Amino acid sequence: MSDPAALVAARLAELWRRSLPATQERISALRHACETLERNPADAQARSAGREAAHKLSGSLGVFGLPRGTELAAAMEEILKSTEPLTPKTVALLAELARELDLVIASKSAT
Repeated sequence: MSDPAALVAARLAELWRRSLPATQERISALRHACETLERNPADAQARSAGREAAHKLSGSLGVFGLPRGTELAAAMEEILKSTEPLTPKTVALLAELARELDLVIASKSAT
């Protein structure tokens, strides 16, 4: 493979394949945090775990050509790092952002 662009694309594809389990683990942590916060919006541990997973995702998804994933994860991180109490509306927004993030990841995984 002498084409530099093709070489970079191949390496990124391999890196994505190797990173996918960690990415899926972070998505799972976000889903779990959202489910916990739906039951108890004041759960500081769920909020912290969700914030950490969202932060890691927002930092990595753009590298793999998923700018929308980065935007979604960053939006979730902002909500979760706020010191404001979570309202039912905010928790619902988090759940919607997590669902959309799932779709973004799934679309990348399908290619």
